[in-house]
Amino acid sequence: MKKILYILAAAICLLTSCEKELKFPEKLYGDWFCHSTSLTSTDVYVYVTFNADSFILYQKIGDGAYRVYNGTYTLTPGADGLYILTGEYSDGTPWGAEYAVLSSSNDTMVLTAGDVTETYTRVADGIPADVKNSAAPVKSAGDAGKGADGAEGLRFL
Repeated sequence: MKKILYILAAAICLLTSCEKELKFPEKLYGDWFCHSTSLTSTDVYVYVTFNADSFILYQKIGDGAYRVYNGTYTLTPGADGLYILTGEYSDGTPWGAEYAVLSSSNDTMVLTAGDVTETYTRVADGIPADVKNSAAPVKSAGDAGKGADGAEGLRFL
């Protein structure tokens, strides 16, 4: 009887300790940090939150300030089994590219658009408060390329 209880207890521990693999699109939901990009050699810091159909993006280029963008996105299955991520900013301007989404786990996501590759990791504790609190809103996608100081910038997604 003791052996059965030990086996049962071990089985319960194994079943409850395994991380559940999420399916797309749910795997995309949450907070992410772009820790590498092939787009530029400039230091770029990007956080993005994906909700069911909208996004909020915080971006900082070099020593500049964080800027915040928002809008909607669509995630559609592609013919090759990958998902295609497209979107538009709140002023109606579409993203500069559509991305193929690769994911090796619930915590890693790779977005590719042509020869540009961005690698994101999930932010378990959410986007840092200092990033959210210091971000300057961008009024339109047309303003996205310039900061308050008039300096040119990038816009991911």
